[in-house]
Formats: sequence, C-alpha cells, structure tokens
Amino acid sequence: MAAVVDARRFCVPRVLPLTLTLSLTHGGAVTDAGGAVLLRVHATLLGLLHRYVLADAAGRPILTVRRKAFTLNSRFEALRGDSWDASRGLLFTAKRWPIFQVRTQMGVFLASNRAERACDFTMRCSGFDERSCDFYLGNSSTKIAQVRRHLSAAGVLLGMEKFSVTVFPNVDYAFIIALIVMLSDIHKAESDRSRTSTIYAACSSR
Repeated sequence: MAAVVDARRFCVPRVLPLTLTLSLTHGGAVTDAGGAVLLRVHATLLGLLHRYVLADAAGRPILTVRRKAFTLNSRFEALRGDSWDASRGLLFTAKRWPIFQVRTQMGVFLASNRAERACDFTMRCSGFDERSCDFYLGNSSTKIAQVRRHLSAAGVLLGMEKFSVTVFPNVDYAFIIALIVMLSDIHKAESDRSRTSTIYAACSSR
C-alpha cells in the first residue's frame, strides 16, 4: 500500500499494535505496546464543530482533521500539517458511504481521486455498539487495519474513549489514527443527537 501521510515515518514492516486514548474535547495520545507516545491529538472547538490536529510526540503538527460544515453525509477532510487551505494541503476526504447506512461505513478518497466514483479505502463497523471496525483497501476484502472500541461507564462520564488498534505491515498508521478520530466524531455527534431527541420527547410528554 502507498503511504497516505508519510511512508518513512509512519509505515513499519510488521503488525503494529497501538492504543488510542481520546477525548474529543481535550485531545488524546497514541501509544505503542511499550507505552511510548507516538502521536498526540489536539482538539479545538470551532463553534459547534471540532478541529483535530494530529501531532508527533514532540507536538509538531502532522495533519488536521475537520468535519465539513452543512453536510448531510458526515464528510471530513484531512489536511497536511495544521493547514486550513484544502487547495494546497488536502490529503484525503472521508464520508459516510452510502449515506443511509445503519452501520457506520465510510468511504475514503485520496486528494488525487477528485471524481470520487470509487473509494480508495473503506471503513466498516460491526458488533454491539459498533465496537469493532475494519479498514480495507478500496472496496476489496484486503484488510489493512482493525480497531476495537472499549466502552466503560467512567469513560462515558469523562468523555474519554479507548481504542485498541492493529495496523497491518507497511500501512500508514497516522492515516489509520486520523480515520479513527473521524469515526469517534461521528459516534459523538450521533450520541448527542440521540440524547437531545430523548430529552425533547420527555419534555413534550409532560
């Protein structure tokens, strides 16, 4: 697989187990099996939307993830560094694919794939509460990474999620982490909408 972010820095010739601990409000960190920090996630609130900057262990920006406003299909952009200019720094986009899908499934399109007729990668979730998610090359059965989301009462109260990530050999792990951040943002938005609907229904029934 060709690297999406940087082959020299983020591709290793072996299976790479990682742990992502993430708060969409406060950010998070990616650690390897020995507990060393490989990447950091910085979160910034912009109005009703968040912007996430993926940085190296020293805090140097690698890429920026942002949800595009006013889109019905949960469309995201990943931009190189801490860039805001998609015309110069776009790495890839991702969106719900197809739009009306019960399970979360996303199509990923590299910047060079402007027509977006076929996705370059797909992300498909399954299991109870969508705790498992697999990443594939295009629409094929060639798996490039997998993630399991760990849910706990304490984590929900603190707004903190934990993910066990397995990145396959020669796969860009910064790219995979960026996709998981997008997935977490989707889950949070859907949870917030569900909570708002429940409160509204309870108030309306009084």
